[in-house]
Amino acid sequence: MQAGKTLWQSIVWRGLYYVSAFIINILIARHFQASVSGAVYYISSIYALAVLVSGLSLESGIIYFASKNGIPLSRLFGFSVVWSLLMGMLVLLTVYLFFTNAYAAIPPGLLLLSSVCFICGNLLSSYCTGFFYAKNNFRIPNIIYVITTVLLIVLIPYHGRSVIPAINNDNYFYLYFISFLVQGICIAVAAKIKYISNGLRYFLSIQEFRLLFGYCALAFTANIVFLLLCRIDYFFVERYCTAGELGNYIQVSKLVNLFFILPTILASVVFPVTAGGQKTGMADMLGILSRCIFIAYFFACIFLVFTGRSLFPYLFGESFSQMYEPFLLFIPGILAMSGLFTISAYFAGANKVKFNITCSLIGLAVMIAGDIIFIPRYGIRAAAAISSLAYVACQVYALIMINRELKTGIIDLYLFRFADINRIKAFFLSNKVTGR
Repeated sequence: MQAGKTLWQSIVWRGLYYVSAFIINILIARHFQASVSGAVYYISSIYALAVLVSGLSLESGIIYFASKNGIPLSRLFGFSVVWSLLMGMLVLLTVYLFFTNAYAAIPPGLLLLSSVCFICGNLLSSYCTGFFYAKNNFRIPNIIYVITTVLLIVLIPYHGRSVIPAINNDNYFYLYFISFLVQGICIAVAAKIKYISNGLRYFLSIQEFRLLFGYCALAFTANIVFLLLCRIDYFFVERYCTAGELGNYIQVSKLVNLFFILPTILASVVFPVTAGGQKTGMADMLGILSRCIFIAYFFACIFLVFTGRSLFPYLFGESFSQMYEPFLLFIPGILAMSGLFTISAYFAGANKVKFNITCSLIGLAVMIAGDIIFIPRYGIRAAAAISSLAYVACQVYALIMINRELKTGIIDLYLFRFADINRIKAFFLSNKVTGR
C-alpha cells in the first residue's frame, strides 16, 4: 500500500511540473519561433551535458545512500551545496576564457550569465531534490518547480510586452536562465529546513567519500552515455542542417521526451524502493508498469499519426511545419523506450549500474554510426530514424537482461491483460494524494 501511495504522489506532483514545462515550451516556441528558440534550447543541451559532467551523478548517490541511511544527511547536504557552487564558478570561468564569442546567436553577456545560473541552479536542484525523493516526498520540490515555471510563463513578452514593462524579447532569456538558480536555492533551503536539523558538515570522511563516489562513478558513466544517446544527434543536425531544421528537430526531440516523462516518474519510485532493499513483487510491479505505459503510448502515437501534420504547426507555430515526418520515424523508438526507464531504475537501485552503461553504449554505437552515414544526405528524417533504431536496440538488450534477473517473460512486459484494468482501478480508488 505504501508503495502505491508513493507512486500516486509521484505521478501527481511531478506530473504537474512536467505539464507546466510543456506549456512554457510551446509558448516560447510560438513566441520566439524556430530559429531563436532552437538556439536557446541548443545551448541549453550543451549546458545539460556540462551539468552531467560536473555533477558526477551525485544526485543518484544522494538518493541511494539517503534511502539506505548509509551516509548522514548533513554531510551529504553540505558537500552537495559546496560542490554545486564550485562547479558553477568553474564553468563560468571556462566560458569566460574560451567560449564568450563561440556562439553568434547568443550575446556574450547572456552566455556568461546563463552558464553559471544553469549549471549551479540545476546542480542544486537535482542534489537537493534527491533528499526529498529518497524520503518519498514528491510534493515540495515540484511545487517550487511549478511556481518558477508559471512565473516564466506569465512574464513572456506577448506581442512585445510583458506584465513587467522592463521585460522584452531582448532580455527575457536573462530572466529565463536566472530562474534556474533561484529554483535551486529555494529547493536547497527547503531541504535544509525539512531534513537537516543538526547543522551542516561540508566534508565527508574517507570511508564516506569512497562509498559515495564508488557508486556515483558508475552512475555518472551510465548517465553521461545516456545523455549522449539522447542528445548527440543534435550536433550532427546542427552541423549539416539549417537553423530552421535544427529548431524543428529539437522540438520533435522535446516532444518525444514528453513520452519519457511518465516512465521517468515511475522510475523515481522504483529506484529508492529497490535501493532500500524492497525487491519482493518487483517483477510483478515492473510488468504492470511496462504494460500500461506501452498500451497508453501506442494509442497516443496512433492519435498523433492522424493529427500531427496539422496539430504540430498549430501548437508550435507555422515555422514548425517540418516536425511531422521526423516524429513518425521516432514512434518505434518511443514504444521501445516506454519500459526502459523502470528497468534501468531497478538495476540502479540494486547496485547493478553496469547494466545501464552497457545498454546505453549499445544504443550510442548504433546512433553515431547511423548519424555519420545518413544525416549529411537525408537530414532530420535520417536523424529521427537512426535515433529510433538506437532506442529499439537499447530496449532489446534491457528485455534480455531483466528476463535473466527476475525470470519474467519478455512478452509479459508488453501483453496487456484485462486484469490490469481492475488492478489500476483499485490502485487509484484506494490511494489519496498525500505529502510528507
